[in-house]
Amino acid sequence: MSQEIAEFAYDLHAGLSALTIPEFDQIQTIGMAATLAIHLKGLGEVDFEILRKVSDHFMAIPSYALRPALELLAEIEFVRLFTTGRTIKKVVPHIPIFENVYAGIGEYANKELVLNGHEQATISILGSLYKAPRNRDSLFNKLGIEKLVFERCVALGASSGILAQHTARGKHILLSPYYFADNLDGLADIVAGAGTPALESALNKVKANQGWPLSLVAATGEIGGYALSPTEVQLVDKLASEGIVKPPTIKFGAKTESFLFTPKPGATRLNAANREIYERAMALISAVRKGQLLPEAYRIRSPVRILETLRDQGYLGSNSEAQDQYHNLVVLRVAHLKQTSSNRWQLHLNRTEENEAALKLAIELLRSGTMSNMEVDQEARIALSKGEEYVQSLISSAELKKRQKQVTDPQAVHEFEQLILKLD
Repeated sequence: MSQEIAEFAYDLHAGLSALTIPEFDQIQTIGMAATLAIHLKGLGEVDFEILRKVSDHFMAIPSYALRPALELLAEIEFVRLFTTGRTIKKVVPHIPIFENVYAGIGEYANKELVLNGHEQATISILGSLYKAPRNRDSLFNKLGIEKLVFERCVALGASSGILAQHTARGKHILLSPYYFADNLDGLADIVAGAGTPALESALNKVKANQGWPLSLVAATGEIGGYALSPTEVQLVDKLASEGIVKPPTIKFGAKTESFLFTPKPGATRLNAANREIYERAMALISAVRKGQLLPEAYRIRSPVRILETLRDQGYLGSNSEAQDQYHNLVVLRVAHLKQTSSNRWQLHLNRTEENEAALKLAIELLRSGTMSNMEVDQEARIALSKGEEYVQSLISSAELKKRQKQVTDPQAVHEFEQLILKLD
């Protein structure tokens, strides 16, 4: 739960951007601290003035909110602040390379900070919608949140874009475009028809076995040894056929095979600049899954080990199936083939920063089913390592952004009006 606090606070900050929410006290600072941490990780000393401008321009962290977020990071020793009097002069990141920044920030928040009722309710709602869309009434009854608080949190979620409500089959379905990016109407219809438990169960089984061949699901009623109910088999097929998940395909001979992945996350969890990396990672997984589960002659025993070999060695041993199995990787410029005999080819990695990142992500998806660090804005990281002139040119080329007003609570407005009437 500690890690979720920081993750969902990050998502909420990304959605709220410059909006001010009077009900939120600590959660926006937590979200800003998480945003800073993922962008500062691995960097050297950063001039405070550079950080102040970059964080405002790229991360929607206004100057007045930067110091509290940095002080939170300093408390958990993720950064060291060098000051002259009360003025911060420079920031030196000390985030261990393998440290999960969300876990560290979430643990601190859980121990040292007290979230108010609206903040706790928002975290609970987002935690539920991260796993699968929900029937609004069922979610309200399950969470046991006070009705006015629940409705306000839903309204705030809608204002931030992190939450949306769709009506399907006469039911109100809540879902998050941040966690499910494609065909939200179709997804809402599935929940209204089959219910959340069946969908969540099916998605969990796909998550545990990313890149599983769709034909094997239909033929065996299983994913990675996990049995699917008849409803779940239908749901998996519907998810693929309606574009809620978009399985990569591989052609071999006269056959075409599709490979299942969990639905693509939205912009908060998958930064736009990293979408191509995600596509390449899915292609890598599909290629090794084909060799593992649908081989012509040579079966891959461990997909993860094969990808680790490609990462470490830079190439894979030759085989006769490489042309079909790795065709998509060649098209996507992830790798190229070298012919070693009349009917055998070696796969060689094209060593670029993007391909290295795709390999890392593919291995992570096979191991854990989830991705991380795909939300990082690389432009922001580059700007943090540049000088004042570079950053100023970025800012001056963009239109001056106006801070948006706070999202007003209707109940608070009513109470204020009643107070004014009493004064009269």
